[in-house]
Amino acid sequence: MFENVAEHLDEAVRLAERCPEKYQIPCFQALIRVLAQSDSVPMDAAQPGQSPQAETDMRWAGGNGRLFGGRNGDSPGSPANGAHSGGNLAGSRRSGERGPIFLDQHQIPEAAISRVYHLDGDSYRIIVKDLKEKTNSKKQVKLALLLGVGELLAGGQPLFSKERLIEVCREYGAYDAPNFASHMKKQRDMFIAQGNEWSLTVPAQQRAADAIKELTA
Repeated sequence: MFENVAEHLDEAVRLAERCPEKYQIPCFQALIRVLAQSDSVPMDAAQPGQSPQAETDMRWAGGNGRLFGGRNGDSPGSPANGAHSGGNLAGSRRSGERGPIFLDQHQIPEAAISRVYHLDGDSYRIIVKDLKEKTNSKKQVKLALLLGVGELLAGGQPLFSKERLIEVCREYGAYDAPNFASHMKKQRDMFIAQGNEWSLTVPAQQRAADAIKELTA
C-alpha cells in the first residue's frame, strides 16, 4: 500500500501548487485522499483493452466514469443537441484533477450536480428548471456562474464563451441584448474577460458553489 508514497506526495504537491494559495492545503488533502484510493483499486478492475492511463483517469474521477472526463480511453463524441463540449481529451483528463477537487472543497455531492447538469462525457447541459431569480441581470449572472462550473467539470477550466452564455440566456428567457455586456462588466470581481470568453475568479467559484447548493436545496 505504501510502496508509492514518495511518488504520490510529489504528485500531490505539484498539483496543489496550481490552486490559489489559500486553497493549497485543502487541495493537497483532497489529492492525497484520491491518490490513496487509487492504490486501493486493483489494476485488473480496468476494462479489457483499457490502458493504464485510462484507468488512472478513471480513478481520478473517484471511480465514477460518468461524471468527469477521461473514461475508458474513449475519444469524446459529438455533443448532444443543446449540450456544450467542455474541451478536448487533454482537457477532459485535467478535469479528472480539478472537478473532484472543486466538489470536495465546496462539499457538493454528486447527486446535487446531477440535478443541475446533464453531463455526458466531455459535454454538458444546464437542466435546472427554476433559477430562483426574478430579474434578467441576476439570471444572466447565475447562468454565467453555472456555465463556468460546467466547463470546469467537463473540460477542466472555468472558461465559457460569450456565444454560449447568450444561447443559455435565451433558453431561460433572460437575454437582454442592450444590457448584456454591462451586466458582465458590473461583475468584474467574478468574471475575467479573455477575448470573447470569460473565466470565473476564485470568489466566483465560491458564488457558483453557493448557487448550486441553493438550486438543489
